[in-house]
Amino acid sequence: MVAIHLLLPFFSSILTVFGLLLLKRAQAQVTSTWATLIVVTWLTAIAFTALTLTGGTMQPLSHLWQPVSVGALFLAGLGFTFLGIKIGDVSIVTPVQGVKVLLVPAMALLIVDDVADIQVWISAAIAMTGILFIQSTDDEIDRPRIRISILCALLAAVSLTVFDLLIQKWAPAWGAGYFLPIAFGSTAILSLGLLPFARTRERTIRSQLCWPLVVGSLLMAVQAFGMTFTIATFGDATRVNIVYSLRGLWGVLLTWTLSRSLGLTATAPNSSLMLKRLAGAILIGVSIVLALL
Repeated sequence: MVAIHLLLPFFSSILTVFGLLLLKRAQAQVTSTWATLIVVTWLTAIAFTALTLTGGTMQPLSHLWQPVSVGALFLAGLGFTFLGIKIGDVSIVTPVQGVKVLLVPAMALLIVDDVADIQVWISAAIAMTGILFIQSTDDEIDRPRIRISILCALLAAVSLTVFDLLIQKWAPAWGAGYFLPIAFGSTAILSLGLLPFARTRERTIRSQLCWPLVVGSLLMAVQAFGMTFTIATFGDATRVNIVYSLRGLWGVLLTWTLSRSLGLTATAPNSSLMLKRLAGAILIGVSIVLALL
């Protein structure tokens, strides 16, 4: 059963990279970050309505703030993620977000009464070394942009860590069929506050629609379903995030091989630069394994 439920975050780790690459292409063409955020959140909310068929236990309205809070955290996590890939690229954001799996046990003490040991902090040091490798640049890349992209990825990781832990804490009482649709519906509604930034006289939301945006958004919705349904149903947030952290490795490899064919760069990425980022992704992966020993 354990192996089966961990397959969902494994496939989610692959889908999220393909989704982010397509959203990066959309942002490079006609779509603003804010329009991307609105489209992704609404498609995700629509997809999660299917979970209502599984049912659950509706909680008192006084507890409605729980899924709404989780929805707000998801919006923040997505926002920082999309800003990170717009400023930098997927090969930077996805490995750095791998530190999320270290944040889960570290922050679990505050949220779900789990205690982190010294290995978590040793792992964090190794992860930070990996991030230094990911900061590598060449003459064509502005280092301050890389640092801002890394900061966005870290802020996204913090937001999504709390998001995962609160799902693990609150969803069992509601059931996935109620908690998750309400949470993601809240995300979509909250995203409407970004409409003034997403559309102008020159660019309506409709004019920013393109196939990479739609397909990328659908992939992000499917991967979110796999991750959150697993945590809401099985708990096990730490191991789920360990498997999901493979997206850092996929992020470097797929950016390296697909960025030119997707029109993200005019030429293939610098091999030396991508090898350094790959080394950084591997170091972050090692830190994650060490945290579990």
